[in-house]
Amino acid sequence: MLWRQWSALGIQSHIRRTDFPIDIEALLISTFKIAPNDKRLFHAMLEWLEINRSFVSLSRIKSILKVFTPESADKQYFKYTDLLIQILKEGSFKSDMIQDNTDHPYYEILREYSRRSIVQEMPFNNNQLIQLKLRGIFGVNARADIILYLLSERKQNANKIAKEIYYDQKIVHRVLKNWEMSEFVRGERSANEILYSLNNQSLLRGVGRAKNRGYIDHPFVFFTLGRIVSVFHSHELQDDPYLISSRLRAFYRDIEKLANYVGLKLGNEANYPGEELLFSLQKKIPEIIVEF
Repeated sequence: MLWRQWSALGIQSHIRRTDFPIDIEALLISTFKIAPNDKRLFHAMLEWLEINRSFVSLSRIKSILKVFTPESADKQYFKYTDLLIQILKEGSFKSDMIQDNTDHPYYEILREYSRRSIVQEMPFNNNQLIQLKLRGIFGVNARADIILYLLSERKQNANKIAKEIYYDQKIVHRVLKNWEMSEFVRGERSANEILYSLNNQSLLRGVGRAKNRGYIDHPFVFFTLGRIVSVFHSHELQDDPYLISSRLRAFYRDIEKLANYVGLKLGNEANYPGEELLFSLQKKIPEIIVEF
């Protein structure tokens, strides 16, 4: 799944490119997380960053990490992300970033890194790169991601938009109010809220459009998939179908939301008592991953 997205971003690979728009911050966090298990992909990410770091929003990385805190799920999930922040700030990637701590799980990975010239120019004509294309036009800030959200033809209030795109509410509200004044967006008063939508999408005709499945919360997607993988590989659960089902049941609504993004229906949780939930999801989860 991650290789498919990096392939769409210009990394040379024989793996089929994703059809979905890419969220670069969510992809960076997820690739960093699996680095100990896929050093080659992590090195490819580092090389891509050396060339294209200017398209990445460090503040949005921090916002995503703040939302998905260790207390919300697996306490190990976001361990060592201070190193990711450091990597995004630095001009080069060296093992001394972790002060020669040879026990650090990323020490050897960074020490072994060298450029292999596997990063090609990004194909901005592909809709998978619509987020980065918008940033090239509007800058690496909330504006590009607000437009990406509104291109899905959704109407929503400023607070919910800010929450879904992981930007400060005040910034999003100010941008939308200015755009409404200039008639770039339309603000419809509904009950106690203002619902915003693009006023004239023809102004963005040359930008392209995302695959018509609505706006996808990619940080949520990667985080939920990470929780699923953690459950399936937990030594604590000892391959016990009942215990695994119980752990999955705790965030079944999130798994349902994940399936809905790709048009899969999981069915009512109550239809899968006990260990039957595991057996049902074992068939569906691979289908979800393949779609992304």
